[in-house]
Amino acid sequence: MDQETRDYCTQLVRELVDGIDAGDFAKEIIPDQYRWEHMLGLYYLKDELDGGEELFQNIYETAIASGEEYLRQKAKRGERIQIAFQTYSAAQWPAEGVYHSFEKMENVDVKVIVSPLVDRDAESMIDTYRQTSGWFHEHSYRVMDGLDVDHSAIGDWNYLGGYPDVLYQVSSWFNCLPRVQWFTMLPLRCLVAYIPYGISQADSKDCQYAIAHVYNHDITNLLWRLYCDSQTVYNGYQKHQFLKAINVRRSGYAKMDYFYKDHQFDDVILRKLWSISADKDVKQMKKIIVAPHYTVFQESDICYSTFQKNMWFWLYLIKKYENQITFLFKPHPNLRRSAVAVGLFKDYEEYDRYIQAWNDCPNATVVQEGNYLEHFVTSDAMIMDSGSFLGEYLYTQKPLLYLTRPEQTFSDAGWNLMRAHYKAPGEDYIAIERFIEDVVLGGNDTMAEQRKKVFEEEYDYLKLNGQLASDFIVNEVLALIGQ
Repeated sequence: MDQETRDYCTQLVRELVDGIDAGDFAKEIIPDQYRWEHMLGLYYLKDELDGGEELFQNIYETAIASGEEYLRQKAKRGERIQIAFQTYSAAQWPAEGVYHSFEKMENVDVKVIVSPLVDRDAESMIDTYRQTSGWFHEHSYRVMDGLDVDHSAIGDWNYLGGYPDVLYQVSSWFNCLPRVQWFTMLPLRCLVAYIPYGISQADSKDCQYAIAHVYNHDITNLLWRLYCDSQTVYNGYQKHQFLKAINVRRSGYAKMDYFYKDHQFDDVILRKLWSISADKDVKQMKKIIVAPHYTVFQESDICYSTFQKNMWFWLYLIKKYENQITFLFKPHPNLRRSAVAVGLFKDYEEYDRYIQAWNDCPNATVVQEGNYLEHFVTSDAMIMDSGSFLGEYLYTQKPLLYLTRPEQTFSDAGWNLMRAHYKAPGEDYIAIERFIEDVVLGGNDTMAEQRKKVFEEEYDYLKLNGQLASDFIVNEVLALIGQ
C-alpha cells in the first residue's frame, strides 16, 4: 500500500469513528454519507488498529442489517425495488436466469450496468466494451452504458441511474473498472452480492493465489452475499476468509441452470452455430470446441495456456478433418491482449487475421463474446487449457481433453475437477490427435463414469439443494421483501 492510499484509508477510518461517536451507526438506517469504501479502508488497516478486526466485524454486521432493513421498509411502503447487475464481459455473464426472474416481478426494476475495463489500452477497452454492450442491447436487456464511446466519457452512479438497493457483481476484479463505478462508492445501505462468472479452480504453486484472490480477497469480506459452486469452495472460504464464510452460500453456479433445462436444435440452427455447409450431414459432423486460456506468458502466479505451443496446429487439424469435424474457437476474452503483449502476434491486426483464418475455413467458427452455452450443449467434445470450463463443461457430461504445461497448478476444487477429464501436454500433437480419433470419432470414452462420479459428488446442485441456483439467489431477496 503506497502512502497516498494509506493516508486516504486513514481518513476514511477517521470518518467512520467520528460517525460512531455521533450515533450515526446506532440508527436503523445508516446515513448515505458512509460508503463501502469506508469499510474497504477499514479492512486494509484493521490489522494495524487496536481492536481493528473487532471494529470491522461489528460495523460490517451493522451495515448488512441496515441494508436489509432498508429493503424491508421500502417493500412495505410499496416502493419499487431497484436491482442492478454490473458486468464488463458478455462472455462472462452468469446471471441470465436471475435477471429474468427479477424482470418478471411487478415491484422490481432491474438493469444491467456495462462498465469499461480501464486497466488496458484504449483500443482493447473500447473493443471489449462495444462487443459487451452490443450483446446486452441485442438480447433485450435494460442496459445502462457506463462509457460514452463517442465522447470518451465515463459516468458515476448518478449517471448510471442512481444507487441500486441490491447490486450483483459478476466479477471480483472491481478495481479494473473506473473508480467512480466501483461498488465501494455506494452507501452502506446498498446490499452488494457476488455471482461469480466462473467455477473456482485456480491457484499458484505457493498456494497463495486462491487465498489472496478468491477466498480472502478484499471484496469477499464486504459483500452481503457470495454465491459459490461447490462444498470444496465453501470450505475454502470457511478456512481462509476473514469473515469465515458467514456471507457465503453454496447455491451452485447460476449459469449452469441452462443444462438442467431441455433444449432442441434443428439442423438449420446447428448449421448456423457450427458453420456446417449445406453439403455436409449435420448428424455426421462431430463438433469440437477449442478453448485456450490467456496466460501465454512464461512466468506469473497462474500459468495455464498452451496456445503458444499449438496455435498453428489447430488450423492443420481443421483442414485435415474437414469432412468429419467442425471446430469452434472459444478464446478467453483476454487472449487477444496477452498474445500481442508477449509477441505471439506483432499487433492486434495480426491476431485478428489469425481469427479470420479460423472463420475462413468451411468447418470452423469463432465465438469471442456472448453466450456460448448453446455451443456447449450441442458439442461432442472440448480441447482446452482454460480455467472455469474445467467445471462448466462437466455439466454436459461430454469428454474434455485438458492440455497441460508444467507451470499449471490448481486449488483443491481444481484438482478435484481434473480427476474427471483426459489430459495431454499442450505440445503433444500425437496425444491430441489420438483423443480426436479414439474418443471423439471412435466413441471410446473411458472417462464417462469418472465424470459422472465427480459431478454427482459436488456439482449437481439441483439434486443437492432441491432448486436451481438462480432460484436460490432470487429467493434470498424475496425473503427480505416478504414475498
